[in-house]
Amino acid sequence: MTTIATKITLSVLGAAGISFLFLAPARAVIFVEPIVTSKNQDILNTKKPRTLTDYQPGQVIEYGVPDVANNFLNATGYDINSLVFDLKTLSYSNPNSTPPLDNELVQWGDVNGDGKIGYSNNPNLKDIFTDITIGGSTITFSGGVIPNGSLFYNPFATLPNLAPGTGIIPSVPPEKADKDGPIRVAGYFTAIPESTSVLSVLVFGALGIALKLKRSLPC
Repeated sequence: MTTIATKITLSVLGAAGISFLFLAPARAVIFVEPIVTSKNQDILNTKKPRTLTDYQPGQVIEYGVPDVANNFLNATGYDINSLVFDLKTLSYSNPNSTPPLDNELVQWGDVNGDGKIGYSNNPNLKDIFTDITIGGSTITFSGGVIPNGSLFYNPFATLPNLAPGTGIIPSVPPEKADKDGPIRVAGYFTAIPESTSVLSVLVFGALGIALKLKRSLPC
């Protein structure tokens, strides 16, 4: 009986060991999740929003995430009808972090734990865009509008938290405590013409038609 029990125990331990061997090579994944919502009043009560100006549709800007959360004022002169973000950092290493990160994969993922990517789980924040699509390293927010002159909220979070001084990365000097994280993202927006611009086009078009008709009428 002892021999049979020993063989069974060894078989179970051997199977478990083989399972661990298969699991061991798996790499960790760093998830990145942006949200685009209505203004965050709590943050607005503590600091002024960042103003987006001199920023044209299709113009690509690059920055680091996770970022310092803030509201944005759309002062571009355009109504924004989509935001597109592209992950430029697809793997990340930091031997000085705890635990150390060794060429970890970076991809879009569910950071806030609501089972979706790109949507807010804060009942006080209303998602602006209804359509969120992911294709490889790109995530696109569409199906909504951020009117020119309006405030919106667009923070990026990572899992694990890579925010300098607050996440797993060692603390940074106090004067750099507000700097963005190490994951690089490129972004741009598409826009629709402002209603005033559309109205101007219609007015000038109507005037042109009226003049043309006047010229064609007999004197």
